[in-house]
Formats: sequence, structure tokens, C-alpha cells
Amino acid sequence: MLAPQLAPSALTNSVPVILQFPTGASSPVRSLRHMTTQLLNEAAQVIPNQQLLINVVSKRVRQLGLGHRPLVETTPRMSLTDIALKEIIAGKLAYEAFSTATKRASN
Repeated sequence: MLAPQLAPSALTNSVPVILQFPTGASSPVRSLRHMTTQLLNEAAQVIPNQQLLINVVSKRVRQLGLGHRPLVETTPRMSLTDIALKEIIAGKLAYEAFSTATKRASN
């Protein structure tokens, strides 16, 4: 007998209810994209080779996803990509380029 009393009136009416979401929700997304673009441009100054930068960021994102701790201060809303880019900018990540002669000598 208590069930009819607990049912919200919106569910018992035959009129559909339209949910409205705030329109200002898109602004944080834009600012996060802007932050990532800015970090990407700054990281490109440290590692100018675009393919190498992508590989370094990708490997670090994989490590962070597996539970490795960030080497820089982070905020709760930062993505793993942003953390990796900040680490590159701060000089916390290093990479070593192998030439083809080095690879052949080690084989």
C-alpha cells in the first residue's frame, strides 16, 4: 500500500517530462581543450619531432594508466595526456634516440 504514495507525480502523469541541462556546461570542455592545446605547443618546444613526441606521450600515458605516479603536481580534472605533457615540459621525462647503426651493432 505504500508503493503508490512513494511514486513521484511525474511518473504517474501521462505528460512527458523534458529534462533541461544548463547551457554553460560546454565552457569547461572548451577550456580543457585549450589547456591541452597549449600544453601540446609547449611540449613541442621540448621535443620538436612530432612523431617522437606522440610516442613519448603515448608510452607515458600507458604507464600512468597502469598506476605509475605522476612526476609533476596534478589537479583532479587533468587527463593522463595532460599529465604526460606537463612532465615533458618540466623536463621530468627524457628520451633516447637510437640511430640505425646503433640498432645493428646491438643485434
